[in-house]
Amino acid sequence: MSEPSQFRHYQIVQDADGNNVELIRNSEQVAVLAFDLERLEYVHCHVLLEPLANRAAFEESCNALQKRGHPALARMIEFGEDEGNPFYITSNIDGEALRGYLARQQEIPGWLAIMIAGRALETVVAVCERGEFLTESPLDSLRVVQTAPQAVQVLAADFRVIDSTAAKKRALKTSFEKQAKFLRTFLVEQGGTLPDHMLAAADFAELLSACLSSAGVGVIAAMRELRTSLQKLAPEQLSGEIPTAQKPRALLAPLLASYQEVARGLVNLVRIQSQRLDMANPYSMRGTLTKTGRSVLIEQVPPARIAHAKVKEVDDAAFKITKQRDNSSLITLALVNEAEDITCLAEEIAEGISLAELMRERHCLDVQEAYLVLAGLDTALTQLDNSTLPASKLRLEDIFLLTGFAREDSRSTKLLVSKLNEWPAFNIIVRAHPTLASMSGRGTDPAVLLPPARGATTTVWHAGWLAALCKFLLGLESPVGIHSEPQGGARERETVARLFDDEIAKVAESKPAQRSDFLARYARIIQHYDLVKPNEPVRPSGMEPAVDYGLKPRPKTIPVTKTGVKREFSAPLGSESVRSPVALTSGGAASGDEPTIAFAELLFRNGGSEPSP
Repeated sequence: MSEPSQFRHYQIVQDADGNNVELIRNSEQVAVLAFDLERLEYVHCHVLLEPLANRAAFEESCNALQKRGHPALARMIEFGEDEGNPFYITSNIDGEALRGYLARQQEIPGWLAIMIAGRALETVVAVCERGEFLTESPLDSLRVVQTAPQAVQVLAADFRVIDSTAAKKRALKTSFEKQAKFLRTFLVEQGGTLPDHMLAAADFAELLSACLSSAGVGVIAAMRELRTSLQKLAPEQLSGEIPTAQKPRALLAPLLASYQEVARGLVNLVRIQSQRLDMANPYSMRGTLTKTGRSVLIEQVPPARIAHAKVKEVDDAAFKITKQRDNSSLITLALVNEAEDITCLAEEIAEGISLAELMRERHCLDVQEAYLVLAGLDTALTQLDNSTLPASKLRLEDIFLLTGFAREDSRSTKLLVSKLNEWPAFNIIVRAHPTLASMSGRGTDPAVLLPPARGATTTVWHAGWLAALCKFLLGLESPVGIHSEPQGGARERETVARLFDDEIAKVAESKPAQRSDFLARYARIIQHYDLVKPNEPVRPSGMEPAVDYGLKPRPKTIPVTKTGVKREFSAPLGSESVRSPVALTSGGAASGDEPTIAFAELLFRNGGSEPSP
């Protein structure tokens, strides 16, 4: 078998027969799957077959897509010309082309058709908001990805970056409203709200293709109206999973070993729990270490023909570094094993809640809660910087709020619906080693909102990256499939939004601020707006709040002689009931009910007399 070819720092991925994995081949371009040796992630290499007729328009289109990223759009990583051949590199979308997915279906559940149509419209709106970048054949450039047992997403994997004049002519079409009416009528008449009702997939694909092909910048409002009307047709509650025949295929799955082969590679080391497979993350499965009994996540380390030996080197380094006491904020790699030509790794399962799970449940946090996350995350990022691990990507799925409770614990479920300042004190840990889910482009990467830097920076975890993360935490930007309404005062949100935009703009100038400077500016905003907020009622005992980090202004000192002020005392262990609080100026308590003397009262008693009222 021939060695994989390499274009710049991108290694072309080969299948089992040694052939390059082609994604697109038409009259305009050829696109292949490749592996980025610098960022350790999969990408799509697009090579245009004709010389550029308008180089300035090509560069303008690619620059616009680079500067305005979106979670539903493949990231424009690089573009240019190589020996006269124009090319551009986009991040991987680990799913199946929408046209191919619908073509292999004879029937499709009505609720799933409504979901696919709505998700496709959301993504097309995001594309058109950035310009006339929608391709002539949207069903070929959109890919469908399963993200949960009952949910799929439709993401844009390719864009129109040439022939802008034709795009403008297509955008002037006025037929979108007519095509939208046909699609909506088809779904309504077929009774798509019934979960068990099946629709003809060919008819649905034809109507959806006609609707999306007539989309453009001029009909963004109409697309949003259509999406809203389709959302009303969807059932409120779904049960079960997507039928096996209708599950979209993961792009990398055919190139990797099967679950059975991975299990054989870890025999006598890990007991596999096959019933715990998560279809939203099709590359990992849960197991238990036979020696220690600890729960772990197991997955294959990709072989050299579809990745690079550097991935194994990073995993070996992480195996040693994450076990060190100084790196307690990094998820531990418990095992890196090579057997039967299969290399596998096992990471210890974090007993906590990931930011992705928290955002799916809460949709957005308030400004104070976000600071709690940032302050804890700063410690983890400092350890990551000092570890020398070449991590360049942290998704919401890679950041965990460590509570000590397993995710399946009922206490974790209760915490998900509580504000973070009502949680017990938590730590934040991050996943610093590459995983197949991360390398394949699954999940939400905050860096998608960052513009390309003009030069090298000392760390990728700078203030601009924290600002991009905060946009997701506060609901200013939403992960794919989540619609959030920002919380808090409008003026406070506007102030922090300006702070985020300022920090992100510095990234484009290759002058990002340090995390400490960003956190200090963020804290000053919270202090400013907390000064005018009413005092919160006393928190009932039972769950200690998270660390306050000194953000709230110090309360004014109340004189001990002021009438009507009562002080509560904790009951000693073993007491049958809590004693009633007694005011310091009430003249003393009975001998059997005298509470613990406060420090201020003790000073006054030692002085021989009480202060005058």
